[in-house]
Amino acid sequence: MSELQERFLAKLEEKYGVWDRTTSSFGTTPFGLIANDLSISASQFTKLLSGTATEGMYVRSIDNVDRLIRYERTLQELEDYKVEKKDFQQRIRELSGRKSISKRKIVLFTLLAVLLGSAITYLFLRLNSPEGMLVQQIGVHPLSAFFDLEFDSDFDSPYLKEAEVQEYCPCSAFEGTWSLANEYKLPLPGNKQPGVYYLAKSADVRMKCSKSDTLSAGKGRVLFAYEYLINEIWVDLEKAPLSPKYFDKETKTYTEAFNKLTFANSPQFRKVATIHSFFINKIELYPDSIVRKGEPCGRFATDIDDALVSEFAIDLKHVLGNVLGNLTKTNCSPAPNPYCDPNDLHEGESVISFDCLYTIKAENLGIGGGYPYRKGFRLEKQNYSDNLTCTCGS
Repeated sequence: MSELQERFLAKLEEKYGVWDRTTSSFGTTPFGLIANDLSISASQFTKLLSGTATEGMYVRSIDNVDRLIRYERTLQELEDYKVEKKDFQQRIRELSGRKSISKRKIVLFTLLAVLLGSAITYLFLRLNSPEGMLVQQIGVHPLSAFFDLEFDSDFDSPYLKEAEVQEYCPCSAFEGTWSLANEYKLPLPGNKQPGVYYLAKSADVRMKCSKSDTLSAGKGRVLFAYEYLINEIWVDLEKAPLSPKYFDKETKTYTEAFNKLTFANSPQFRKVATIHSFFINKIELYPDSIVRKGEPCGRFATDIDDALVSEFAIDLKHVLGNVLGNLTKTNCSPAPNPYCDPNDLHEGESVISFDCLYTIKAENLGIGGGYPYRKGFRLEKQNYSDNLTCTCGS
């Protein structure tokens, strides 16, 4: 077992409890919930447990578990201080009612209560600071509370009810949780120094049928997909130009060297920042194809390496607002629909892949055209998986 794997397992047991191999859980928390906490897919979590994950995956996952632990401790500190403050306030009231007690002791207890109140305020502000809020968001889909509660909870699920699934077939079969099928990477143009890259790490997606938007594709053929995407910005310390090492200008394709490149495993590359993005996708289902159109709902950067930002003259605001903003307007071809019969969808296996071409007005890498990439979604948890009666093409 590698040192990183040992550290990862130790952190998991510190956070969740002892690894119980008979129930696939740490303590009482199943693997699936832990993977959601860490914003990774089930397959990535399996790699981390088995020792087949990359060094970068271990480092990021250990860091994320550590943040969750720190956040939990801060919450506990806050609760402890609240209890202590309540006890001190009660003690002050009791002392104030006793004539024999000296004013000095009353003042002392009052000062202690004030100090406890200040400590509570500090902890509350820390939890609600940008850093604290980000810790809370790690691994949690922004709409999780609306989609992911237990069926017997007091909430109104956005998914179709059982009585509606046949009426809105085939999109009812697509409802549920999806993930990013595979990581993908792209060069980021519009920077002053060469060697800046974008890496899509994970996506946590909730898909639901639209009951109102049926004009373009027909009833039961329009989905809304709410996507929480985690990306990374990396730089090449050697500042090598994209072409010819990584991109063939003649064929407009990436070289084998680029396809095999893993940033986290190469000392030549360093991570600049983690980018959190949220998108709303409209997906139209046709018998032979699937069409996806996306709109951004904002993004922000964390884990920023200020030294690299300065050295490579990277304008993160420009990257967030213009470069990655244009990435959402890429030209993606319709994906073939292998699930014309919606009963062919299966959890953990079914994937929808879109071939896309990324272009940007501020392109300055000398390629003269777009940069191809493939983005795929994998079905992780299906809301409704019983027999659907709509026929292929109907």
